[in-house]
Amino acid sequence: MYVRGQIAGSIEALAGWAEALLEQARKAGDAVMPSYTHLQRAEPVLVAHWLLAYIEMILRDASRLTDCAARLNYCPLGSGAVAGATLALDRTIARASSVFTAPTANSIDATSDRDFALEYVQAAATLGIHISRFAEEITLFATSEFGFIELPESFSTGSSAMPQKKNPDMTELLRGRADACWERPQRSQLC
Repeated sequence: MYVRGQIAGSIEALAGWAEALLEQARKAGDAVMPSYTHLQRAEPVLVAHWLLAYIEMILRDASRLTDCAARLNYCPLGSGAVAGATLALDRTIARASSVFTAPTANSIDATSDRDFALEYVQAAATLGIHISRFAEEITLFATSEFGFIELPESFSTGSSAMPQKKNPDMTELLRGRADACWERPQRSQLC
């Protein structure tokens, strides 16, 4: 139930991110930018097209999470330690409350299954890759070398030695946090 709650919160947050990107795509109108391959300029694209690419990623992330939630929505209650219970239990009670789709079909599987956790972590890791990619592009596009965007002061810090610099702290932290979740297993407690 904890994972199910996390999935619901993640899907809600993804919907908010997608709406914000869609709003920016609408505002961008017919503005163009270069696309990049290997950090080299490639074909010109609409800014909106670049933003909408992230909406596609978000939709896939939400779909993966929704699929995971559907598979973990079966109630293991009444499975006992491994072989069910000696009492006559109505395992459909949880279904009647609309909390679960149905009871699990097999008590051995129900007491040992951790697929849902693995599936959730995989979906979250893929989402992390998308967050990291977006944060990296925003970081690059905010540099003077690219100069495509200007981050608000609240997302940046200056430098005491070089006051003209505007460091994109928020996007660097997002990228670093997302990367830390799968680069080193011993750091997984950060995620």
